[in-house]
Amino acid sequence: MNFSRLVNDSKFGLKRKIYSRKEQIIISIEEFNLLSKKYFKNIHKDKNLVINFDEYDKKKLIFILRWYYNLWIDVRENYIEVYTSLPDKFEIISEVNKLNHPHSPRTFEKGKIMYFSSSSYSSSNWLKGIPLWDNKDEEVGHGLKPSCQINYEYIEIKKG
Repeated sequence: MNFSRLVNDSKFGLKRKIYSRKEQIIISIEEFNLLSKKYFKNIHKDKNLVINFDEYDKKKLIFILRWYYNLWIDVRENYIEVYTSLPDKFEIISEVNKLNHPHSPRTFEKGKIMYFSSSSYSSSNWLKGIPLWDNKDEEVGHGLKPSCQINYEYIEIKKG
């Protein structure tokens, strides 16, 4: 998680623009500074951030927070809650299978508990989902942990 990097960048500014050719989004340094002044001015390293956004900024905020900073955010109708750290456990709320997740190596049933599992060898589109796996201690090689991108609409934070 890169919440501390978001805190630093919002206080001291970015060094370069944020962009994705694939997603066709560019956030210039100046635009980030404006968004930062507008939405990140009350940011603290040890407290979740709640952002009441303007509708025209929503897509850019989600892109910055999920894609660039890889943060867990809860998007609601008129606000976004940005978590300081990634939750420990997630629960599958709708079955994940080859039809809705073609890259999934197997079916994950509703109610299955999943754990964050990222490595430098895995790739996930953080705008759509996060890398999870059902066994947090499993390894397929020397320090290589399996993972599968599970899209946000199929998971929720497991409380407790």
